[in-house]
Amino acid sequence: MRILFIGDVVGRPGRSMVQDYLPKLQKKYRPSLTIVNGENAASGKGITEKIYKSFLEAGAQVVTLGNHAWARREIFSFIDDAPKLIRPINYPLGTPGKGIVSVNINGQEVVVINAMGRTFLADIDCPFRAVEEAVEEAKKRTPFVFVDFHAEVTSEKQAMAGF
Repeated sequence: MRILFIGDVVGRPGRSMVQDYLPKLQKKYRPSLTIVNGENAASGKGITEKIYKSFLEAGAQVVTLGNHAWARREIFSFIDDAPKLIRPINYPLGTPGKGIVSVNINGQEVVVINAMGRTFLADIDCPFRAVEEAVEEAKKRTPFVFVDFHAEVTSEKQAMAGF
């Protein structure tokens, strides 16, 4: 299974890149699943519903977020109704949106999980515990699990990779 992940699409230049090159990349590499991180897509911070939908129209099947996603208040009006938009799973209970999504790829379920580190970021729930619980639950249904881990420091990213 091939997965194309495009990270941190930033502002208009990043959105233009997605519109112009994502279809070409998909044609060339023929990924089974395409994921785009869109937390900085609206003028460098946040995302709008129009931008989210444009990523899907360009070929993304899942759009992940991070701490900057909340920079535009508009997100609160659509995140709960955006089935392929996921925010970090380790935000506290009651946070709008969800941190996990399932995608059907040629009859095979793929689970995509979004999580965020804590070093130099908000004091949120433990990403390791949240990812461990989500992966254990997902593996009851499918062997295909993809984790997008958003963090500020390399050491935390390496720790999650090793975990």
